[in-house]
Amino acid sequence: MNIDPLKALEDKLDRLNKDFKSVTARMDDVQSEAAQQQLSTTNQLRDASRKLSKTNDRVSELAESVHRLERLLVALNRKVRAGNTEKADFDSWPEITDQQIARIAAGQEAYARRTSTPQEAKLTRKAIAEYDRKALEAIEAAEALTHLPPNAEALWRKNYKQWHAITTQVRPDLPDDDTHARDTAAKSAGNTAIAEVRAAIRTRVEDAVARDLLFPAWFENVLGPAAPPGRADDWLYTATDVVLYRLLHRVTSPADALGPAPLEEGHRKTLHDRLTSECADYRKS
Repeated sequence: MNIDPLKALEDKLDRLNKDFKSVTARMDDVQSEAAQQQLSTTNQLRDASRKLSKTNDRVSELAESVHRLERLLVALNRKVRAGNTEKADFDSWPEITDQQIARIAAGQEAYARRTSTPQEAKLTRKAIAEYDRKALEAIEAAEALTHLPPNAEALWRKNYKQWHAITTQVRPDLPDDDTHARDTAAKSAGNTAIAEVRAAIRTRVEDAVARDLLFPAWFENVLGPAAPPGRADDWLYTATDVVLYRLLHRVTSPADALGPAPLEEGHRKTLHDRLTSECADYRKS
């Protein structure tokens, strides 16, 4: 044991320096090992990502191949069945009259047209009466301008302001009670006609399904060769509306069931968008 305190402290400092260097060396080794391990993990992740990307691309290619194969099978099935199977006719509808189609179209126009309710018509007439009262007062004020004395400047300004105020306003249009009544009748007749036409269409579509008839090409292109499992009623509802859309809007394409998408907002565009979405969903099922 060293009895010299200073020497003992120096020896202790030497040991601490050695221990510190040893710990520092071990930490450097750990950090180096951790960096190598992180690099290795990063490389492994990159390799896995590349493999996953290639796998996804391959799955997409296989999905497209399966889709093409399905279409070929459908086309082949149609050719085989066409020689031996009776074809369903969804284009000729002698039981549906032009008058029914016209009533449906008139009903849709009536729904699209904004007509006044009885309460709104009452308020409009009240506004017209108020306008006429102010207009009469303004006319009287304007006529009085020619009789005012030269020094009646304040009164002249008042009368002129009253006249100018009415000239900047617009007299409301008189509500057309006949239009409201006609639209109400058109809506009722249109609803009745559309129920009759839909019933006739659905009956024929159901009969074609029951007899396993060959659907028209435009029908299969948009709705598929059959109803998805468990969704027969929904599929029939959409199929009925697809045929109805063709009748209402004179679509005759042998391949395109709904024709070009309407550009203008309205009942036709709303129905076209709904049918397009529903049919796409059925084809995925």
